[in-house]
Amino acid sequence: MKRCTRFLLVALLILGVGVPTARAAALSGRASTQALWFSDEFGADHFDLAQYARFHARNFDAANTVQVSGYGRAWGDVQQGGGVEGRLYYLYLDKKGLPGQTDVRVGRQFFFVSAGSAIVDGARVDSRPFGPLAITAVGGRHVKFDVTGEETRSGDIAAAVQASLTNIPQGSLDLSYFVSYDENDLAREGLGLAASKRFDKYGELYTQLRFDLLSEVWSEIQFGARTAILPKWTFNAEFFRTVPVFDASSIFAVFAVERFQEILLRAQYDLGKRISLNGEYRNESFGGGDTANVGELGVRYRPADGMSLYGAGIWRVGTGGNLAGFELSGDKVVLQKYILAAGVQHDSFRRELSNSYDSATRFWIGGEAKVRKNLSVQARVEDTVSQRFSKDIRARLALNVDF
Repeated sequence: MKRCTRFLLVALLILGVGVPTARAAALSGRASTQALWFSDEFGADHFDLAQYARFHARNFDAANTVQVSGYGRAWGDVQQGGGVEGRLYYLYLDKKGLPGQTDVRVGRQFFFVSAGSAIVDGARVDSRPFGPLAITAVGGRHVKFDVTGEETRSGDIAAAVQASLTNIPQGSLDLSYFVSYDENDLAREGLGLAASKRFDKYGELYTQLRFDLLSEVWSEIQFGARTAILPKWTFNAEFFRTVPVFDASSIFAVFAVERFQEILLRAQYDLGKRISLNGEYRNESFGGGDTANVGELGVRYRPADGMSLYGAGIWRVGTGGNLAGFELSGDKVVLQKYILAAGVQHDSFRRELSNSYDSATRFWIGGEAKVRKNLSVQARVEDTVSQRFSKDIRARLALNVDF
C-alpha cells in the first residue's frame, strides 16, 4: 500500500506541474482524531486511536478547472498492539473543461455505474461527444481491502463504460458495462441500466437492472414509485429482486443460491408542523416457499424548535424467526452550540430453530459541542444488554477540525 500511495502522490504532482501558480489555491476539509473503546466477540477489550483526514483543493487557475481531493485514515490498537494500519480511500486530480466537453479524473477513486462499482487506481474520462449523449469510461488497478489493509494483487483490474442521455426532462437514463479481473482471470462481467422520470407534482418512477453475463442471470431487478400528490402524504412502493453473484474466481461461485425478493410499501403522514407518522411494510421471499413479513410504525414529535423525539415499533414474522421490538430516541440543540442525543432499542426474538425467546436492549447517549467555528467535539457511549454477551460497551470520542 505504501508503494502505491507514493506512486499516486508522485503522479498527481507530475500532472500538476503545468498548473499556473499565479493564484493561491483554496484548501478545505476536515481532520478528525478519534478514540474508540469496544469489546470483540470474545470479550477482549480494545482501545483504538484513529486519524481521519479529508481535503479538497481548488482555485489552482482562474477558471477553477483543476481540483485535487483526498480521504484516508490511519489507526492502531493501543491496548492490544499490532502497529499502525492505514487506508487510502481516494486521492485524485480532476481536470475539467478539456476539448470536446471532456473532464478527466486521475488517481485513486471510487466509481459507481448501473452495472457495478469499485475503487481503482486509474483514470476516468467524462465526455459529451455529440448531442445529448454523455460517455463515461473508467478503469484501473482494482483496490481491495481486507481487515488490516489492502489485498490487491497483480492482475486485479476493474473497468466500466457508461452511456447516458442528458436531454430527458426531469429524468435520466444510463446504460453501462462493468468488468473485473482477478489476477488476470475474468471475475465479473455485466450490463446495467438505471432510469428515473419525474412527472411534475404527480411523483417519480425509477428502476435499476443488472444482468450478469457470466452466469446469465438477472442479478438485480428494481422498480419503484414515489409520490406526494395527496396533501400531507408521502408514498413509496418498490419491488426488488436479486440473485447473489460471486466472482467467477471465487470458490463460492460453485454453490447453488436462492434468489431474494422484496416488496416494500412506505408511507408518511404529516399531522402538522410538530408531528409526523411513518409506516413501512416489507414482504420478503427467499425462494423455496420461505417468506417473512416485516413492519415498522413510528411517530416523530418536535415539541420545540431544535428538539426531536422519535418512537417506533418493529416486528418480523416468518423465515429466520420472529421478532418484536421498539425504539425510543431523541435529540436537542442547546444554545445553538451543543447537541444532546439519547435512545434505547429493545428486541425480543425467537430464532427459527429455537423454542424460546431471547432479548437484547441497547442504550446509548451522545452529543456534539461546537467549541469554535471550525472546531467540534463528538462523543457517544452505548451498551448492549443481552443473554449472549456478558459485556458490550462501546464508546467514541472525536475531535474534528474543519479547515
